[in-house]
Amino acid sequence: MDLFEAISKRRDTRHFLPDPVPAEIIDICLESAGHAPSVGLTRPARFLFVRDQETRARVYQLFQAANEKAADLLQADPERKKLYRSLKLEGILDSPLGMVVCADYSVLKDFTIGTVYSAETLDWSVCCAIQNFWLALTAHGYSMGWVSILDLGEMKNLLSIPQQYKVLGYFCIGKPATDYDNMPMLKQRGWIREE
Repeated sequence: MDLFEAISKRRDTRHFLPDPVPAEIIDICLESAGHAPSVGLTRPARFLFVRDQETRARVYQLFQAANEKAADLLQADPERKKLYRSLKLEGILDSPLGMVVCADYSVLKDFTIGTVYSAETLDWSVCCAIQNFWLALTAHGYSMGWVSILDLGEMKNLLSIPQQYKVLGYFCIGKPATDYDNMPMLKQRGWIREE
């Protein structure tokens, strides 16, 4: 698969097959992530893998609590709330592998080029690494889903993530069970309203 095909086929996946992700695929993805641009050549991305089912169940509980709060924001629109509740917005327990991605702020020195006015450029660098990782997965027939409905501070405590790491997201990784009719799932399910 060439780069442009991988870009067009990349999906935020929620439905996974149970097949394990081979270690060599993860190694390729990590190498691809390492080639992402990073401010001041800091390479701040840190990839932490969550394999333990009990730990993933605790992350899922954090998702459930955050998801309830999000659904409560739709009280004024019962139909929209019903549609929201019908959407599968994570694959924490279904995917064979979980991953937390962080920005390591300990890479900052007395003077790190590109961070003088905004240390948050480290976060942007990590996002570039995430995209490379995701595209490499896609090119090899795998996918991931970004679980953004989480209290990242609570998750950081739950997983005992080092203080100097800023958690940017939790990801579910595996072989996709569907291609969502070759479109984003939120569009397929009618959540995104076309104008």
